[in-house]
Amino acid sequence: MKKYALFLVLVVFFSVSRLLSGLPVYSSSYLFIAGFLFLGMLITLGGCELFSNGIEGLGGKFNLSHAATGSLLAAIGTALPETLIPIIALLSGKPGQKEGIAVGAILGAPFMLGTLAMFFLGLTVLLRGFLKKRKAELAPNVTALKFETGYIIFAMAVIFAASLTGSRKADALAAFLLLGSYILFFSRTLKHKAEENEQYDEDFHFGLYLGFPLRRRWLAFQAAVGLLFMLEGAKLFVEYISALALKSGASPLMLSFLIVPFATEFPEKFNSISWTLKNKDTLALANVTGAMVFQASIPVSIGLIFTRWAMGRAELMGILMVILMISLIRITVSFRTKIPFWILLAGGALYLVYLAQAIMPGI
Repeated sequence: MKKYALFLVLVVFFSVSRLLSGLPVYSSSYLFIAGFLFLGMLITLGGCELFSNGIEGLGGKFNLSHAATGSLLAAIGTALPETLIPIIALLSGKPGQKEGIAVGAILGAPFMLGTLAMFFLGLTVLLRGFLKKRKAELAPNVTALKFETGYIIFAMAVIFAASLTGSRKADALAAFLLLGSYILFFSRTLKHKAEENEQYDEDFHFGLYLGFPLRRRWLAFQAAVGLLFMLEGAKLFVEYISALALKSGASPLMLSFLIVPFATEFPEKFNSISWTLKNKDTLALANVTGAMVFQASIPVSIGLIFTRWAMGRAELMGILMVILMISLIRITVSFRTKIPFWILLAGGALYLVYLAQAIMPGI
């Protein structure tokens, strides 16, 4: 009954957040902002549970491997919040600021996944290993992971090269290359074969607590409801963490590249942690890498085409750190079938290095 109670609480929280939307948050107290940050986290977490459970069921119904389900169904769904933010910024942002916010949010998304999300996965398996619940390492589908990490390195290299040229023709060529290669990635990922002992949960939440039959349309409905909660929670979190950043005097770069993506990456982080706790390592890691592939392809292509793709030192450094972290994972799975926790924890170190450079560029 715990999950059922959580669902009811989420409905209440969701309704409250909609009713209170539009309050003058920038003049609010720190305590008020902190309370709504916590509310946004709760809504996002509950949505993640509903979404991941529904996606698992759909993956089983369509006979997809864990790698394909995590990299495509889960990754694209959870990538929607951070994909919508730069589009909204371009359409309705203030002149002189909207392009900077859009580009920062676009590049910040894969950066957060390549650093903090990997760190949280490593921390999760480390703590589970300490509690003797599992070994302190991830055991993903290595074949699928090699393919995905190879694509991420390729895509980030294309983005880096386009960022150096400053040419509109180079931007258009890079966008065309990324969009075309994502189509190939999608078709190839659908063909990933399931590994031995891959299973999907039959614990359909809406079926257990609301009596819905275990059918594709109801699984999709639950996933859609979960996604709605995730979007609302992320929106609430972004609104109040933005208020916190501006109230504390954070720079626009910190807001667009670090603060907003940190909030909108909650779905991927918590979905992946949830799957790690269930020892579904392929789903956990594929959700992150698949989201990185999507974000480095579709939103970046939008940015290359519709903005002046002008990168500064900080943004270029972020791209290089993503390449470094993913290369580290790629090299690891080239020699072994499992990823030790300390490899994943390196993402946190890279994030701290970048943060130090962003705050104190002279060091």
